[in-house]
This record gives sequence, C-alpha cells and structure tokens, in this order.
Amino acid sequence: MVRRTKDEALATREALLDAAEQVFRACGVTRATLGDVASAAGVTRGAVYWHFRDKSELFAAMCSRATLPMQSRLQQAAESDGDDAIATLRAVSVQALREIASNPRTRAVLEIVLCKSERLSEATNGAPLADEMDRQCVRAVERIIARAVGQGRLPAATDNSLAAHMLHAFFHGVIQLWLTHPDAFDLDSSAPALVDTMLAGLLTAPPLASARTRDAA
Repeated sequence: MVRRTKDEALATREALLDAAEQVFRACGVTRATLGDVASAAGVTRGAVYWHFRDKSELFAAMCSRATLPMQSRLQQAAESDGDDAIATLRAVSVQALREIASNPRTRAVLEIVLCKSERLSEATNGAPLADEMDRQCVRAVERIIARAVGQGRLPAATDNSLAAHMLHAFFHGVIQLWLTHPDAFDLDSSAPALVDTMLAGLLTAPPLASARTRDAA
C-alpha cells in the first residue's frame, strides 16, 4: 500500500510537470495559473500545492527535469582535469545543441524559459530563475576556459569571465533564433559548424583582460 501511494504521488507529480509544460508554453508563465495547470493535469488545485509551494517552485522543477542532463554534463566538463579543455567544450556544446534539436521536452522548456517566462518567475533564493541558470552556465564555461589558459590553448591574459559571457551570448542567440524560426536552419546537422565557428573566434582573437582594463581607464 505504501509503495502504491508513493508511486501514485510520483505519477501525479510527473503529470503536473507535463501539464506545466503545456500550459506555460501556451499561455506564458506570467498569465498561467496553478488552476490552469491543475485542470490540464486532471487533478485538483490542492494536489498542486501538495507537490509544489507555488508557481515558482513548479516552474523550477519543470526546468530542472528538462535541462538537468545538459547542466550536469557541463558541470562535469568544468570539473574534468587533464582533458583538452577546448575539445571538451566543443563536445559538450555540440551535444547540447543536438539535444535541444532532438528532445521535444528540452526544446519546449527552453522555449518557455527563453521566450515565454518574461523572466519574472523566481527561484527559491529570490533571483530570477532564468538569470540563475545563466549564471551557472557562465561559471562552468569560465572554469573550462581557465583550464584552456592553463593548458596553453589561450593566452595567459585572456579575460576568462568576458570570454565565458561571449560564448554564452552566442549560444543564447543561436538557440533563441532557432526556437523562434526553426525552419531557418537544421540545428542538429549545423551544430558542429556553429560550435566550430564560435571556438575559432575565441582561439583566434580571445578577449584580453589587459585590453578591458585599458578601455575602462
């Protein structure tokens, strides 16, 4: 009986996350209500509150379920020692783009986060969830770039933070463009060329900390 109750609770939670994807994608996060999500899942509003404190927590769980595999791979890449940092960055980047192209759930959630969240839903720490996800990605990429500097693939004067933000902006733009105009190009087959172009720019003309310091003076 206990096992069955636990399985039923997990099934209800998954149904709510599925419904959240549908409702948030159709209405936008701000306009959608927990009542809308409950109706889409075929449960009561009370069932929503049994699993999630509020819409922000539901939104966070929905995002985590879809993006956690990609975030985990990026974190593992950031923590890997001894590997060729640039090759690692290329591999995880191509894999991420292809996952977005091939996984309907990942695509749907990123469309919500990038195009329909209005960046107003808050994470539990009070920071906008989309902003926190961005920061985590940038920090991980910055660690990979720092390793590339240590391996001599990039100059010692590379501005690691600016480089990480530049790469993040590149990916953010490519993904948002494709989500908005999926017929513009085939993201799956174009992923290697997109990543190689990005990395070629980084390797050929990396942003230098000394230059930024000079410009700020």
